[in-house]
Order: sequence, then structure tokens, then C-alpha cells
Amino acid sequence: MTQMTDLARRDAAHLIHPVTAPREMDELGARVVVEGDGWMITDDRGRRLIDGFAGLWCVNVGHGRPEIIDAVREQMETLEYFTTFHGQSHPKAIELAERLCAMFPPEYGLDRVMFSSGGSEANETNIKLVRLYWAVQGQDRRHVIVARMHGYHGLTVATMTATGIMPMRWNFGPEAEGFEHIPAPYCYKCDLDLEYPTCGLACANAFEELVERQGPETIAAFIAEPVIGAAGIIPPPDGYFARIREICDRHGILLVLDEVVTGFGRTGSMFGMETYGVRPDLVTFAKGLSSGYLPLGASVVAEHVWQTIATQLPDQMPISHGFTYSGHPTCCAAALANLDIIEREDLAGNAADVGGYLVERLREVLADNETVGDIRGVGLMIGIELVADRATKRGFSRPHHACTRVEHIAWENGLYCRAMGMETVGLAPPLDIDRACADEIVRILKDAIDEMEAEVLPGERARGPKPESERVHSAAELFTRMEERFDPALAAGVDLVMQFALDGDGGGLWLVTVRDGSLRVEVLDAPRDDASATFHATAADYVKIANGDLSGADAFTTQRLRVDGDLGAAAKLGELRLL
Repeated sequence: MTQMTDLARRDAAHLIHPVTAPREMDELGARVVVEGDGWMITDDRGRRLIDGFAGLWCVNVGHGRPEIIDAVREQMETLEYFTTFHGQSHPKAIELAERLCAMFPPEYGLDRVMFSSGGSEANETNIKLVRLYWAVQGQDRRHVIVARMHGYHGLTVATMTATGIMPMRWNFGPEAEGFEHIPAPYCYKCDLDLEYPTCGLACANAFEELVERQGPETIAAFIAEPVIGAAGIIPPPDGYFARIREICDRHGILLVLDEVVTGFGRTGSMFGMETYGVRPDLVTFAKGLSSGYLPLGASVVAEHVWQTIATQLPDQMPISHGFTYSGHPTCCAAALANLDIIEREDLAGNAADVGGYLVERLREVLADNETVGDIRGVGLMIGIELVADRATKRGFSRPHHACTRVEHIAWENGLYCRAMGMETVGLAPPLDIDRACADEIVRILKDAIDEMEAEVLPGERARGPKPESERVHSAAELFTRMEERFDPALAAGVDLVMQFALDGDGGGLWLVTVRDGSLRVEVLDAPRDDASATFHATAADYVKIANGDLSGADAFTTQRLRVDGDLGAAAKLGELRLL
């Protein structure tokens, strides 16, 4: 194990990292970056790396742009901060709001802006504005926000509930009310086990089925990223957003596009709404709005939505929402300078050109790598999904291990890429990279994936689909034979009570108790209160997991296997090899 640097030790002693395993920080320490220049970063060991993820999808114009630094310094010397609360303003917030509204297609009517400090706040704002829009019309029952499995919209309580990545929602107590989720347009491993285009866009049609089931009078809005980001960089199939917009229009539902990641050139167009030709009623921006130089988010609202709110609110009643740093003058100055660079250098066009080249080269160079299942992307937003078996698309037995190994090996060799959901290696470099940089990214990734495969594949081959003599053919057979499949050596010190519920026609419920190195299985007529966790899946999916045709990691990620209660039970389930 590499010894921690002084900065990493100090970091481990005091800093709590977002979306990071605490034990990993204690054992490995942080990777500390001390300098950025263009598309390169330098860590505290003196290692120079390509910033293959623009920090966190943020640094669209690259690091160290003097135009932005000068704009920030000038604004600091003029007016470092003032509020936009209670009808107050300042020039930079006005200029940036005007500038943004002029960038959208005029027919979309996106003419109003509320600023915040980042994407979670901006999505929270849009959720509240949507509900306010319906409430002032006397339709306060119309408060349900429909989102998608695998979507990401932030980590406040409301935006976390809108997020469809389940590990990001575990263990935080009661969630916000009024959110529903439908399947995502994840064509490589379809949540509905269908194939595009013969599926007829069933994932989009699921939205209308939900609306008709619950009643359109309860549905306030549909929220979606143009390209699903954190869950594995998943672009939609052709026709998807046209169908979603059609359903929204038919039922009078507002459409919110979360462009926190896709905005300002990332997809090869200035905005994802242009890439996919979809008209939103509200839009969320952050990240590329300021290229991360200072924290800034924006909620953009169509004029028809704003006019309804403004004219239907009682006289003198304010919109009781906002943030201390809404429209922070120095952040707005940074954003204005950032937009100048993006437009002057046509960074959206460069993202389309270099991004297309990068995907093409990755597909050529990684064609023979057994673990490379899918290479997908749009512009400079690219994902490489790794699988244990390319033919069956079976995932790895250890969730997130393969892509994390690639991330770590690549870092050692000079590239920062990101291990993401769906066992995906993510790339989202600054939008000004050239083809030579793209070639270097491909070279480093090829070496990293080769090294990971040498480490991981031998064990995965041993854990593949079970031979016919060991396979089960029904859920009932699985639980009947669970005791004979049980290995007491794996259960030392384990005390666990779990329920397994069967979804679908007929149902079924089993209680599995592991205690003192033994296992007992009981058929239940009704749920038990003493179970620490309850698992849910269809009979077919329980059988696939037991036979090794569907990895437990894939089952949890796609919500084909769900758990209520103690999340530690989910980890123990894999360790005990009960499924």
C-alpha cells in the first residue's frame, strides 16, 4: 500500500468527503490535487494527469483561464457580495440572467432565472416552483414529481428522493413525499428486458401508464437529465424525449430538464435540449455554467409558468424561497467570463468533434477486451460499461470493483477517470481537449483495463453460471435447497434474520435465519416483525441470481432485487452466497 502524504494524513484527520466511504479514506487516504492547468492536473506527489472528468463534470473551459480569474478579481474589487433577496439586485446578476435567456431558442420562452449555489439547490428550486405553479391555481393535489430509475438530481432530501440511484438514498430516514419513478431508457441492460426499437419505447410509455393509473390531476411534473449521468452515462434512444414531451402535453404536465451536467457544450450542442430537440418548461443548470470556478446554479423558468405564479399569487405575497448566495455577484462575473470563452472558442463544436473521435478510437482499441460490454456517449460525455461476461452481459460478483480498479490504475498512469454506476468508467474531460489528448486517454485506459482483467477475470470465470446439476428452476426450489447450498464456514459470528418476498402473481414469502453457523428456512403466511431486512424480486429474477445468470450487483443496481430494512443484510447476503 502506498504511504499517505502529509496532506492526505491531515485530510483523513478532519475532512468529511461527499459520496465517499469513510473506511477507504482511513485506509488509503485522499488523492490530493494541488494544481490545474488547461486539461492537466498535478497531485501532491508531483504526478501530472489528464483531468478526464473535468473535476466533477465542471471545468468545461479547462483549468487556470486568466479571463475568468481577472473577471473575479475585478468584481471582488467592485462589489464582492450583495443579496438578491427582498427585491434587491446588482449588475452582474442582471447581466447573467439576460445572457442566459438570450442563449435559448426563442420559441421555448425560457425567460426567467433564479440563481443558487449549485445543482441540488437549483433542482430543489424547480421542484418547489412546479408545486407552487399548481398550488396557486387551486390544484394543490397536483404535487407528484415523476422521475426515472438511475436518474440523479441531487442529495438534499427532496432531490435525493427524486434521484433513482438507490444506494444514494439508503439510511437517511424518511424521504420526501410525492415522488414516483419509472424505468430509465437504459438500452444496454433494459430494465424491462426488451430490445430497442422493437420495444416501442416502453420505458417512456411507462410514464403515461403511471399518469393514467394515478390520475393526471395528481402529477405536477416529469424531471429528467437529457443524458443520465452519475448512473453510467446513458444517452436516450431516438424518439424518447419526443414521446415524453407528447405525454406531458397530453396531460398538462410540466417538463423539467436537469441540465446540470449536459449544459454549456458537454453534449456537443450548447444544451442537451438542443441535442435531443425537446422543449422544457423549466431547466436546471450548474457545473458548466461557471466551469466550477465558483459555485453557481440556475433555475430557468418558461414565461408561461412564471406568469401563472406571478399573477395568481395573492397581492404582496412573496415567493418564500431562495438562498443567501442566490445571484452572488462574484460567481455571476465568473460565469459571464466563462460563457464568453465557451462561445468564442466554439467548445460545443469541439466536444462534438473530439468526442466522436474519442468514442471511435475507444471502440477500435478496446474491441478485444473481454470485459468491455458497451461504449456509449454523446459529445464529451462517454461511458465504458464493464461486464464479467460480454456474451451474457453478466455483471461482476463484487459490485463496483472492476471500474474502481480501472480508475485507480489509470490515476497511477496519468489519467483521472471516474468509476460510476452500472460498473461504468466515465469520461467527461474539459471541452477544449484535442485529438492528441484523446489518443493519450485511450492509451492509458487500454493499459488500465488490461491490468484489471488480468487481476479480476480468473476469479469471475470461476463464479460464472452454475452447471446444470447445481441450477434451480423455481423460487420454491431455490429456498428448499438453500440449506444444502449453505456453507457454515462463511457464517461464523453471523446473526441474521431475512425475509424474501416474491413479487408478481401468486406471491410467496420465506424467512431465512442464519445463527450460530446454521441456517433455517421457513415458509411464511404473513410478514414477520423480527426480520432485519426484506428482499423483493420476481421468481424469475431470484432464479437468475441463484444460477449466476444475473449478478447480485446488477440486480440491486437495476432494482430487480430490492431491500427494505437493514442494508448490511444486503452485503451479508452476498458474503454468505445464499443467492
